[in-house]
Amino acid sequence: MLQPGDERYISPEGKLQTPVALWLLILLFMRGYAAWIISLTFMEDRSRLLQFFYTSTEQFLLALIIGLPALIVVVMLSQLGDKIPAWVVRVAPLAPNFLWIAWLLDGWLLISLIAARFPEFSVVKGVLLFCWLVALWLLLFSRSLRRFWQLLAADDGQ
Repeated sequence: MLQPGDERYISPEGKLQTPVALWLLILLFMRGYAAWIISLTFMEDRSRLLQFFYTSTEQFLLALIIGLPALIVVVMLSQLGDKIPAWVVRVAPLAPNFLWIAWLLDGWLLISLIAARFPEFSVVKGVLLFCWLVALWLLLFSRSLRRFWQLLAADDGQ
């Protein structure tokens, strides 16, 4: 099962480690949930912070929908431990597809954010677009992510 070089995917305790790139992808796709949680701390006007990030309610709801596939992956990753449940091993081959769905929906959201105020282009939109392109590169070419999914799917429950 393990090949030379796989020791970086295994913790000293022998558990499978989640790559940092995967956590960054999840953070990018779940930014709508982060904005929503932060907005709950405002007592006066909870929608004020959300209007800073999203120009309409539809865009905010789309951001929450984008986060759903990433949320499934987070729940799956939270189950990694000494013994990985069988459902995690069965869902592991589908997890990259969940991230691709989130990436496509996120592109749709970015297009709507940029089109909402087309002549204007802010630094925040530029950073989001750059992060979206980095996510594309990670999903296409990251050997670390690919090997992590292979190790997770090949786990025999030991």
